[in-house]
Amino acid sequence: MKLKKALAVILTATMVMSSALMVCASGGSSGAPSTSSSSTTPSSKSSSSSDSSSSDSSSSSSPSVDAAVVKSADAPVSVAGVSMKTSVAGAYAAKSVQGIAVVTPLAAVKASLGLTGSQVPAITIYDTDLKKSSAAMASINAAADALGAKVIVSLNINLGAKDKGKWVTLSSGSVALTAGLPKNADITKTYSAILVQPGGVITIFEDQDTNPKTVTFEVKAGIGTYAIVAK
Repeated sequence: MKLKKALAVILTATMVMSSALMVCASGGSSGAPSTSSSSTTPSSKSSSSSDSSSSDSSSSSSPSVDAAVVKSADAPVSVAGVSMKTSVAGAYAAKSVQGIAVVTPLAAVKASLGLTGSQVPAITIYDTDLKKSSAAMASINAAADALGAKVIVSLNINLGAKDKGKWVTLSSGSVALTAGLPKNADITKTYSAILVQPGGVITIFEDQDTNPKTVTFEVKAGIGTYAIVAK
């Protein structure tokens, strides 16, 4: 689509501002170092052409999370009224959606992220807004405007791994995530997701499922701000 191909040009000014992007989960919940990854897959379209690096071998203290929102791998989740299981353990704290789950099978997640030995995948998902992630949201709003879309939900997501209790920051690989649209969402609209990563990398993901009450999109390794948008 010509509009998507022109996105990088339209967003140049915003991406310059995003060079100092800091994406922080609400409630002090994202203590893992941020990374800049610009990898793409056949299902995504990105405004950056640089290759992503492999997973970071260094580890840091695991991000602190609210125990009430922590889910184990294979835990049952209700997503827009549909019973599902999430394959990745972590903090599922987003309240703006009707449930959210990683739907890529665990073995495929490990392979995609390049995990080895005792490493296990982990994820944190929190709601965000302009006050919490001002630079990222400015980029997202500019991208949504370029697409003629409206931002419905915005999330901070950190996809990484844990190794013996330590958080491992990753920079390559991805998983598929399904989110239930808000109850008041117009299900006649077409939904997609916009990702802004540290460094100003902007990627657009089309909905991968056919359920009008949910949206399934790719989540890349590392930390990023995602917006579900309607058109």
